[in-house]
Amino acid sequence: MTPERDLEGKTALVTGSGRYLGRAILLEFAARGANVVINARSNRAEAEAVAGEARALGADALVALGDVGDGDAVRSIVGEALGRFPSIDISVSNVATRPHQDVLDVSPEEWRRALATNLDASFHLAQAVAPSMIERGWGRIIHIGGGFGVAPGRVHTLVGKAGLLGLTRTLAADLGRYGITANLVAPAAVDVSGERGGAPPASGPDAVPAGRWGTPEDVAWACAFLASERSGFITGQTLYVNGGRMMR
Repeated sequence: MTPERDLEGKTALVTGSGRYLGRAILLEFAARGANVVINARSNRAEAEAVAGEARALGADALVALGDVGDGDAVRSIVGEALGRFPSIDISVSNVATRPHQDVLDVSPEEWRRALATNLDASFHLAQAVAPSMIERGWGRIIHIGGGFGVAPGRVHTLVGKAGLLGLTRTLAADLGRYGITANLVAPAAVDVSGERGGAPPASGPDAVPAGRWGTPEDVAWACAFLASERSGFITGQTLYVNGGRMMR
């Protein structure tokens, strides 16, 4: 097996994979030989288009719609996937919402809705896929986070990110004995839509030492590494994909 097809025989589920980062991650897995499960909340046409791209790469692909902020919906999505494929070997929790509100203006409903997407969804997905991974003695759980800098008006986003870090580390500790890894990929300075023009700033807080904006494919390659056999001793970690913009 060549590194380019190093996920042959695996099945990967990527939430929010109808566009942008999720699409790029899913197609990278498909190109490496994995069967794939495309998830979108409601846009079937968009998800089916990605499924067509995955099939063109030689993958078997399934579209499973549902709001992953809802635990019942996640369990339904995973059940649908396991009805088609023998296991889910790789899961990527990619969905997020980024509301901008002053902390004093956030209603209880807005707080709960944001946390359901930014944090609860990752917990529900990990809990739903873990039994299949435990049965196989192998699994890769990957969460897509972001930069951890503090910014005003981002209380929902930053609390969700902090919780995601804790969730990732706890999953690594709890599931490691079953051959399952859990890691967090934290992108920043990534042009998800391909609409940014020119080079990023060369100095100041928004400078990108790499001298260019990141691409969805940069994030996808990081995920492919963490999903591979060769990353089995890497767990509970945060992999920053940001061109050096925020160094920790």
